[in-house]
Formats: sequence, structure tokens, C-alpha cells
Amino acid sequence: MIKRHEILIITKNTNGIVSRIMSLFNRRGYSVVKMTAGITNKEGYARLTLTVEGDDKTLDQIQKQVYKIIDVAKVKVFPEEGVIRRELMLIKVKANNETRAQIVQIADIYRAKVLDVSPTSLTMELTGDVHKLRGFIDILNNYGILEIAKTGVLAMSRGEKM
Repeated sequence: MIKRHEILIITKNTNGIVSRIMSLFNRRGYSVVKMTAGITNKEGYARLTLTVEGDDKTLDQIQKQVYKIIDVAKVKVFPEEGVIRRELMLIKVKANNETRAQIVQIADIYRAKVLDVSPTSLTMELTGDVHKLRGFIDILNNYGILEIAKTGVLAMSRGEKM
């Protein structure tokens, strides 16, 4: 059964490493839905979180193939449970004197932060799981969304283990 999975890749932060990993996905026809990359607590290493689509066999192949890439130190598939998953979204919505207070009230309910106010728009920041972000977007569609920018999924195991 094809479903979405988050894969953690810890790699040396070398030139071209992300390109080599994505090239592997492209050559093998693996589906990458989202990707985030950043630093780790260990100097000289990068952390990539990929959201991929595939069945269990494909997921196993991805792990084995990525681990073969020089400079990759760790490959881990996050289980469905016991994991914290978050995305960050910036969203700009049409707003005027009549709708601004309503939109701010909705933002408060979702715990979104208002970053910018202009005569014709509001820009907000929201962090949460994919369902929370989707709900916020669905409600704000009624006001007219001007722009959305989202990160991919950031994921981390609960507790001490990585």
C-alpha cells in the first residue's frame, strides 16, 4: 500500500550532497513530496527530512540506496507514532477595515502570529501539523489568500532517542 513516510538523513555537510541524494531519487523514480534541510547539533553535519510516497518495499529500497551514498551518516524512517511532526507556514490574506478583526480572531484561535499589517492585507505565521495548517487555509480561503509559503515537515522522535 502506497503511503507517505518521513525519512531522516544525517549527512556530512559537503558540497553537492543534497544534489546527489535528489539525483538518486530521480534516477530510481522515487517520489519526494516535501524536503527540509538544515543544521544539526553536530558541527559539519546536515539534517534532511524527506516526505516520500511509496510502499514498504520502496521505502526499504530508499533506505538502502541512500545509505550507500558517500557522506551519509544515518538514514532513519520515522514510525507513524512517537514522532513530533511540524510545518511552518507564512500566509498573506486580503484584509480591509471590515474583515481585519475577524481574520485576527481566527489567527488567535489557531495561535497564528500576525507578522505584517497593511491597508489591504495581513501576513501571518503558523506552526503545526499538516491538519492544523490545512484547516487554517480552508477558513482563510473565504477571505482571499494572496500568497502561501510552507516548509516541508520537520520531524523528531519523542524522548531521548534520535
